[in-house]
Amino acid sequence: MKKLFLTLYILLCGLCLTYCQHNGNRTPTGFIQPEVNPALYQNHDKEKINLQDTDIVKKIHALDCYFEDKVKLNGFNGSVLISYKGTPIFERYYGYKNYATQERLTPRSSFQIASTSKTFTAGAIMLLLQQNMLSLDDTLEKYFPGFPYKGITIRMLLNHRSGLPNYLNFSEEYWKNKKLFMSNEDVLKMMYKFKPKALNAPDTHFRYNNTNFVLLTLIVEKVSGVPFCDFMHQNIFIPLGMLDTWYYDPLSTRPSATKGYKGSRWLEDEIVYTDGVMGDKGIYSTVQDLYKWDQALYSGKFIRSEILGLAFTPQSFEKAGNKNYGLGWRMNDQPDGTRLIYHNGWWHSYNSVFNRKISDKTTVIILSNHYSQSVYKIQAVWDILYGDGIVSTTEDDGSSETTKKLNSDSLLEMQK
Repeated sequence: MKKLFLTLYILLCGLCLTYCQHNGNRTPTGFIQPEVNPALYQNHDKEKINLQDTDIVKKIHALDCYFEDKVKLNGFNGSVLISYKGTPIFERYYGYKNYATQERLTPRSSFQIASTSKTFTAGAIMLLLQQNMLSLDDTLEKYFPGFPYKGITIRMLLNHRSGLPNYLNFSEEYWKNKKLFMSNEDVLKMMYKFKPKALNAPDTHFRYNNTNFVLLTLIVEKVSGVPFCDFMHQNIFIPLGMLDTWYYDPLSTRPSATKGYKGSRWLEDEIVYTDGVMGDKGIYSTVQDLYKWDQALYSGKFIRSEILGLAFTPQSFEKAGNKNYGLGWRMNDQPDGTRLIYHNGWWHSYNSVFNRKISDKTTVIILSNHYSQSVYKIQAVWDILYGDGIVSTTEDDGSSETTKKLNSDSLLEMQK
């Protein structure tokens, strides 16, 4: 009976959350929706961690000291959840949801997760793939007849090897009314009309590019027959019980949303015309909800392991090194043969860190709404958890989400 009431509650909350601004009719195409049962997608195959164990207590106290210092020395303002070997051992909330009113952060305060949103866009493609509704080798011409860039596949969008022009750059020239919010469809129309120059030939270079994930959202819509925002709510957020996760709509604010700030004077960051675009960014979420996403990926009951394994497989080899990119995920191979799977983000003074040591199900989730490059410097966290230098991280600064006024090409290459 309790499960029945929980399911009904989630469905009711889901109906409240699934409203998205969109036009067009829904044309169902046979996609089988995941069961609405968050407990089904939890990871139950995990080591039992005793939170009273002396070693665990020491780790918790060390993490407390580390983040308190981060607040004092770097002005850290945000939420943290750390799960060690499958068990949450540390969850804290530091600072303000709204600096002007001095309203404090709570577990339900939602942050813009920026490019960490890409993991969910990739997840939508994986759900369609495992139901044989698309192929990673489908070309874009299949979905966008007459598309002016030939020979590009879904796989190349996911692994950033398409060579497509970056919409954050070409929209500056072609989107004339900067007071009007741009949509994903508008990005596609500009590519058809103006044909901005490609950055390189398909599948020749890794070049991190937000355009890729903008187009992936449109493919999800075409294949599923459902607006992208609705698809994500109905097939990911609601089934996993992610009740505080939603897509940003610049024309409609939500009470749980935090505000993004920059500088020592806590200046509120402004929204811009590209905030109407989603898939490359746009999700607001909490550390608790991201942990539900993390657990679902481990469960094997949401996205099958063989499908998820494709996403966690390196795709680019023209540069030597232990860093690579899969299908919507970054990766950092460790000296012991294990692999960190992660994706960070930066947009409008928001920083997000979503790092996963998949060999033993340890996860570090950090969300901040007061920009600081120090948010990404989490080597000390891994040293606390495992010992100095045993896990080696990438101090990724989220530069892929920088505004088009910066030298985006060089910054995007730095991300790899």
